[in-house]
Amino acid sequence: MKKILIAAAVLVSTSSFATTTTSLNDKGNLKSLLGKVSNVQWKSAANFEKASVVVEEQKVEVFYNQEGDLIGTTRYQDFDKLPKNAIKTITSKYTFPAYNLEECIVFTNGYNESTYYVSMTTESEYLVLAITEYGEVSFFSNSRK
Repeated sequence: MKKILIAAAVLVSTSSFATTTTSLNDKGNLKSLLGKVSNVQWKSAANFEKASVVVEEQKVEVFYNQEGDLIGTTRYQDFDKLPKNAIKTITSKYTFPAYNLEECIVFTNGYNESTYYVSMTTESEYLVLAITEYGEVSFFSNSRK
């Protein structure tokens, strides 16, 4: 659920959406983008279409605007697979037990540029960090529990 909220925030903040709806060639589009996919489930929102699929036993979410253009994909990412300098920054600034790692995802846009998002919690807040492909860490959002 939190992954969906993060992805939605990313989509709203980085994309402009068309207002006309066109049908997407679900299997063809997804197959050409990701290869062999299974368990395809489509959902529509006001500004985008989302396909949840399984690729090589991993859940992937694919986002399209209403014109059928690829916005990007999200998938879970292991924390230890982040850029090394990002790991160093996060583990020194956001230390356990004050901060608990909730999840880490990678958002890859339609131009194949990736941004990682790490969500963490404290006793009173939920925060999200954004990490570039080069390991630069920035504050993305913060909310109270």
